Amino acid sequence: MTAALAGMAMLAACGGGTGAAAQNAGGEGGIASNIKLMGVYDTTGPVAYAGVGASKGMKLAMEEIEKQAFLGPDVKLTLDEVDTAGAIERASSEVSRAIADSEVKAIFGPVSGQQAATVAPIVEQAGVPTIFNQAGSEGVVIGDFTFRGTAPMYSYYDIAAKYLADKGLTDVAVIYNGTFPTFAEIGQKEFPRLAGEHGLTVSSSYAVQSNTQDFTAQAQEIAAKKPDAVVLLLIAPQAVTALTQLGQAGYEGQTVGSSVQAAGNVAQAGEHAAGLVYPVDFSAAQDDETAVKFVEEFTKKYGKAPDQYAAEGYDSMWWLARAIKASGDSSRAGIQKGLQKVAAEGFEGVMGDLTFEGNDLRVKGVLVQWDGSKERLATE
Repeated sequence: MTAALAGMAMLAACGGGTGAAAQNAGGEGGIASNIKLMGVYDTTGPVAYAGVGASKGMKLAMEEIEKQAFLGPDVKLTLDEVDTAGAIERASSEVSRAIADSEVKAIFGPVSGQQAATVAPIVEQAGVPTIFNQAGSEGVVIGDFTFRGTAPMYSYYDIAAKYLADKGLTDVAVIYNGTFPTFAEIGQKEFPRLAGEHGLTVSSSYAVQSNTQDFTAQAQEIAAKKPDAVVLLLIAPQAVTALTQLGQAGYEGQTVGSSVQAAGNVAQAGEHAAGLVYPVDFSAAQDDETAVKFVEEFTKKYGKAPDQYAAEGYDSMWWLARAIKASGDSSRAGIQKGLQKVAAEGFEGVMGDLTFEGNDLRVKGVLVQWDGSKERLATE
């Protein structure tokens, strides 16, 4: 058993009181032998990488939870998944269907901020604990039953601003997707605020839409102005195009992205992506013991290293398992209480020391650089 998994097993041994609870048939105040969960998120479409990655991380965690008998020797977690395919209406209908199924004890919600903000009031009103991954916009964590297992991107984006300041790259252009709430919030508000705090100047800012596929005009204007750095707050396919067109226009300055560009999502931009830096909540390049062991176990199961979405899904599933153990109750109300209890105390996950602001995750984050073929830790 690896050191990280051994530590988890030790936590299971020290949890206390779950053996008898696990024998409970599953009524209020006990842990059922089969705990049904529902995942409602994109596994196809433009942001499928987030849903697919989170799903893989959650399934690895579930295997470990069961193997360690973390919740008791006869307790099994099951996860049914539905692809929202980028449709807000489908996300709403599938969440409503999950709520109507009394066997579903908790939901893992949409990764898209627009979908998540739409379903959040629905699960709150129904009293079904729901953990969202990604979905970093406002209007998602809105009450006692909504939780987020991904730190909002803006909460650790300061490490990118600090990097630019430390490098003396103070003249910055920004291109952001104004349709996606997360990117709009950072592009319009958070990065300008961070720029002010770190002595940077946003000399030009360009808002684009989710269907924007050509950045030639912006790229040529930026190349002519020659800012020290360009911050790209774009979905993965857009970032590939923008980086390529910036390079073709002759821009040679520093490019900065976001976690959406992580884990090889910019590889198609080839040489134009080399040198791109971006802050993430997790990278397979991390060298701390817990992260290294997670990478080993994930790679053994899936044949490739995990991305940040997998780490978020993994830690979120362990958050839920710890919640059930903490409350000794796998009902909807029991899970909700347990999630809040675990959040109040925090815990160590593969993303590091996890703390929470209410029901909302916070991490320190790490800055990485894409060298043209792989990620490495960025150095000042």
